[in-house]
Amino acid sequence: MASPQNIPIVLYHYDLSPYAKRLRWYLNLRKIPYSQCIQPRIMPRPDLSLLGVSYRRIPVLAIGKDVYLDTRLIIQKLETLFPPSAAHPGISGVAAGRPEHSALEDLISQRTIEGDLFGSGVQCFPASRFASDAALLRDRTALFTNADPTKDDDGGESAATPSPLSAEVMDKKRPAAVAVVRRWVRWLEEGLLADGRDWILDSNGHGAGPSLADLEAIWVLMWVSAALPSDILESAPKVAAWLERFKGAVKAAAEDGPALKGEEAAKLLLASSFAEPEGEEVRQAGLVKGRPVKMWPTDYGSAHKDAGRLVAADDKEFVIESKGQLGSVRIHAPRYGFTISADEGNVASQL
Repeated sequence: MASPQNIPIVLYHYDLSPYAKRLRWYLNLRKIPYSQCIQPRIMPRPDLSLLGVSYRRIPVLAIGKDVYLDTRLIIQKLETLFPPSAAHPGISGVAAGRPEHSALEDLISQRTIEGDLFGSGVQCFPASRFASDAALLRDRTALFTNADPTKDDDGGESAATPSPLSAEVMDKKRPAAVAVVRRWVRWLEEGLLADGRDWILDSNGHGAGPSLADLEAIWVLMWVSAALPSDILESAPKVAAWLERFKGAVKAAAEDGPALKGEEAAKLLLASSFAEPEGEEVRQAGLVKGRPVKMWPTDYGSAHKDAGRLVAADDKEFVIESKGQLGSVRIHAPRYGFTISADEGNVASQL
């Protein structure tokens, strides 16, 4: 099997996605080369369908014929497949031999994604940001009600559900959302950055650059900072300076790869090899390696299920082999936040 460092990487994303920016910053800071396949911000996304991927959230990262869903798993895989080297400098606690730093990175990531920070960040924007985009409102309603937006054009049940981005919902939830972000800024100002250090894991105050802890703590703030009441950052000068340092660091590291069209990207990936060996284990009751299954996220976007042959299932990830229009890939999803079920006729033994 070829080294992952010799296999093409394609990032499927759209520019305004904060999750995609987080991943692009990571790739650029670590000098991991990649190509881009720019996607529409609403469904459908036929470029991913070429690979047999039904998952509707962005970004998606493909390394050869291995396709990875969810930025939490994607970063974990990149940490493993691209260990720190002169070519790809490490930015994590693991890279520095500091497992306690790695634990802090993981805790911050959990708080921003699985906690309330990202969701509150969305609600910090003024309602006018989204109110005039009917297609986006309909798409996001389908995303969070786990419906299929392509089936609601004539006014189905989800069409009557207020969009989470509607003025009605945004205006109601913004005060509480701003309070959550204000608390996060205060935690950073009075805690992790209180001694005036440049970066979160830099105890000497003059670190060489941002770590994964900085990336995990800052990406939501970078996204919403312009929408926050001015007093939040005015009262947190250390956080404000940290934001400016991070902007400078990612600007200096920026090296986004070439843009590929969907068919071009799919052919490039399918002509290469897999990034990692096929898993041997299926440690889930009721599932058998090689049998047909469906896989989907359990929180939102679950109307779009990936189908294929079960390759691996353990306590870290699910892997299925899916066949698209141009060939087959292995789709990886994290064990946490996703589920899988048998797909044999009407049998549905969900785990």
